[in-house]
Amino acid sequence: MWFVCVAILLLAWWRKARLDEKADAEAAAKQPKRKQRPVASSATLGAVYAGFSAWTFVAWYRKHAPLSQYKWGGDGWMGVGTYAGGADKCGHAWATLTLARLGTFILADWGGFSRRKVSVISALLSEMLFTGVEVKDGVYYEFSFSDLTGDSIGMALALLLDNFPQLAKDFAYRVEYRPSEMYKRIVFGQSTVAGFSRWNIAEDYSGQTYLAAMHLSAIRALRDKLGPLSRFVDLAIGFGSHNYKPSPDKDLAGERPHQDLTLRLAFNMQGATDYLLENRRSWGARTGKRILHGLFEVFGLPYGSVALATTSREKPPPTWKNGVAVPVEDSSSSRRSRGRVRARPARRSR
Repeated sequence: MWFVCVAILLLAWWRKARLDEKADAEAAAKQPKRKQRPVASSATLGAVYAGFSAWTFVAWYRKHAPLSQYKWGGDGWMGVGTYAGGADKCGHAWATLTLARLGTFILADWGGFSRRKVSVISALLSEMLFTGVEVKDGVYYEFSFSDLTGDSIGMALALLLDNFPQLAKDFAYRVEYRPSEMYKRIVFGQSTVAGFSRWNIAEDYSGQTYLAAMHLSAIRALRDKLGPLSRFVDLAIGFGSHNYKPSPDKDLAGERPHQDLTLRLAFNMQGATDYLLENRRSWGARTGKRILHGLFEVFGLPYGSVALATTSREKPPPTWKNGVAVPVEDSSSSRRSRGRVRARPARRSR
């Protein structure tokens, strides 16, 4: 199904490319020619992918031995009893989107390549990377079809935002993050829970809220009434899960794992930095604006939003069978922590 969705989006993109080719050529003729950096931009993107791959090894695989046999699927989708309460699906979409958009920025805006072409190349590269992660997960944890679906949604979003400028101007998908108390304990070696790497910041889902945001400036009536203020405020739908991952220490386990779906007002830091740096002619201001624009498209400020309405679901408590607790959850609720852990000598905290 995800392949069909991606194919339809690619066909729509191809159709748009055909219709816009003449307009783009005329617009390009009116603009100064961009400096070409094909080798430097390609090498930079390669370094980004190499660095990310190295981080995944340290955070997810280094301390885990392979399973006895390859494992397929079973971690569920967005259910209250699924792995990480479903927040990992939002994370997969966000990560694939972010890496694809970063690749387009490096190759097109800095490297000078055709934006339309590299947007497809970058989206496919990002999808291939995270497909490779899933293939490797099947050896150590399990191959997740729902994770792969999240990756494909992120790739599709990247293609849309890269090729429809008005859509990118009006909407954003970003994460608001502040380290959870449990993750801070893990980082400083103060936790009693084993099997979670201090480098695994990506799975600190208790500290993450994913926001699908619409800028108020996208609504003409509000833009006319509020003026520049409409550029600083977003209306967003937020999703987060708490006390799923990392698994909490006993003294933090009083609050049951739960999912939160919220309607929020969020501060649009992207709009604020664009406003402060627009019409600045210096190289530093122009470069800073482009970097900050991309950064705050995918990251929100910690405590940068306020919930207007919230609906929550709690994970059911475990049932008991023959004196043994049986969790009410999918089999993969401890997916990143499952498997045999290699015995290692104690190390000092870094």
